[in-house]
Amino acid sequence: MKSSFFHVIIQGHKKEYIFRKERYIYQYVKLIRKYIKETNLTIIAYCIMQNHVHFLIQVKDNIEELSKFFHKLNTMYARYYNYMEEGRVGHVYRDRFLSEPITSHRYLVQCIKYIHFNPVKAKIVKRCEDYKFSSYRFFKKKLETGKYNSILSKEDYENICNNSNYNISFLDIEINKEEKIKVGIEEFLEMKNRKLYEIFSNRKILEEMVLYLKNEKDIKYIQIRQFLEMTRGTMQRIMLKNKERK
Repeated sequence: MKSSFFHVIIQGHKKEYIFRKERYIYQYVKLIRKYIKETNLTIIAYCIMQNHVHFLIQVKDNIEELSKFFHKLNTMYARYYNYMEEGRVGHVYRDRFLSEPITSHRYLVQCIKYIHFNPVKAKIVKRCEDYKFSSYRFFKKKLETGKYNSILSKEDYENICNNSNYNISFLDIEINKEEKIKVGIEEFLEMKNRKLYEIFSNRKILEEMVLYLKNEKDIKYIQIRQFLEMTRGTMQRIMLKNKERK
């Protein structure tokens, strides 16, 4: 199997704040460190928010390792969380987990930035480096001092950003188009702090989302139109605006 990268999102059930206490986050990090050692996966970037987590992970050999790692990690954390919440029962996570293959170098770099910007977007901190439960500080420290930790070396990070001397082979698989669009819509809504109904009640927001899916997620116009059941005329107007902006 070729080297590949995945953006993985884990969310609390019904957006529950499953990481609202710092000791919960520290336990989750402890479990990550424990179980990642049992795999040949590499965590490139991460950000642990109060009700969801983002990972950028490199899969080097077997894609099944990704599912096994998160199954073990999330199962053990769910047991811990339910116990700490005084006998809480039921689902802890919204889904098993959402994963999206990174299909271009542009999206790889954009994904790293997006993950680290989450706390700023949520107005928890003013700067990415002020948030202690993400990998941003490691990136910044490496670039400024030349020091690095086991997540990613200074040379690796620079090569990823510069797209030079770094042998990235992206996974060559058929991506589920509908799932990719769904994830893209969720990311857009979260990034813009919008609700789903606003897409269909506000044309400007709809246009912004379509352009986000096209320009940032590399999804074809026809796929977006079919998924959202848009008219040809509406899509053509959005396409024209996108051309005018470039």
